[in-house]
Amino acid sequence: MTRLNIHIREFTNHQIHIDETELQPGRLNSVGVENAKLLKNLLECQKVEYDFQYYKMEMATDAQMLIFSEEKSNIMPADLVVPFQPSQVNSLQVITPETAEAWRCYLATCKSLSNSIGEELQQVLENDLVELRQTGRSSGSQDLSRLLTMARMMSVSYGETTLSLEHWQMVLELERLRKERLK
Repeated sequence: MTRLNIHIREFTNHQIHIDETELQPGRLNSVGVENAKLLKNLLECQKVEYDFQYYKMEMATDAQMLIFSEEKSNIMPADLVVPFQPSQVNSLQVITPETAEAWRCYLATCKSLSNSIGEELQQVLENDLVELRQTGRSSGSQDLSRLLTMARMMSVSYGETTLSLEHWQMVLELERLRKERLK
């Protein structure tokens, strides 16, 4: 196995957290601009560019990014903006390595589950999506795709392989609450 293969495998299936709240005002130098472009390419295309000095090569990966920012990111594009509103403020609870590993296993299992939409629910989804577009609560195909992805994630998070009406309605309510926070 080459060094490149090892690094690609180490990078796949990881979460990358970017904390923009720690950034200070100023200007990015050329290296910073290039790094921001590489992160954007990773986020949008799921590709990592390797620079071998004499040539560059892109490799596919599977990494998720979570960006913490005090406002919409000026550096990184975001598919979804969720304003943080804690329901209560407690001191941070330390997560044990065992708990963290259990969450990793749970998320990996959810990611690997297949999911489908039953014929009876397809018409309901179609009607809801048409209504969202007509009422202006959806700005296009990306929003609709995101809602369907969220519905799939909601369903598999409950260990189900077929989307239920209950989980679809939960996703629509979560989206309504998220948009309310943005106001």
